[in-house]
Amino acid sequence: MSVTQTVLGDIAEIKAGHPFRGKIPEVADGEAKVIQLRNATENGEITWQKLARTTITGRKSPEWLKKGDILFTARGPRNIAACLDRDTDDTLCAPHFFIVRVTNEGIDPQFLAWQLNQYPAQTYFQKAGQGSLVASITRSILAETPVKQLALDKQRTIAALAKTHLQEQALMQQLLDNRRQLMQAIATDLLA
Repeated sequence: MSVTQTVLGDIAEIKAGHPFRGKIPEVADGEAKVIQLRNATENGEITWQKLARTTITGRKSPEWLKKGDILFTARGPRNIAACLDRDTDDTLCAPHFFIVRVTNEGIDPQFLAWQLNQYPAQTYFQKAGQGSLVASITRSILAETPVKQLALDKQRTIAALAKTHLQEQALMQQLLDNRRQLMQAIATDLLA
């Protein structure tokens, strides 16, 4: 298997999220949905059904998100990469994210997001992060992140395995939750 190493900035464009000023106002009938930090799970998934709606103000036109965009959390104890699995025409992200848009056709965005969530990249972020209390990743630090490139079919296989792994984790968690509820119901019925 041929593996080459490069840096993220050589294979992707990196932009900041939409520049909201202060708290993002929730507007029930707003024209845009906003992905915020609370909408990105630790596993790199987006909770689409919980997105807030808002109205866009200001002079800058919105950077609508597209399928394959990777949202990267720039602050916090763990820097999560979430690859969007759908096109949007009314969704943007908060400024706490960087938008990583792959520019190299030989890179699968799902694989790249998986790679950014793995131990080698996470170690790099911990060492390179700036700030004493809450580490923060700058655009230049993110652009210099070492990444591996391998054959596209191998990337897609790894991305599919990672997706299956997450689905299995969710299923196991649901089974555990169901068992806990069953045991609580038995205890309530017998011991109350």
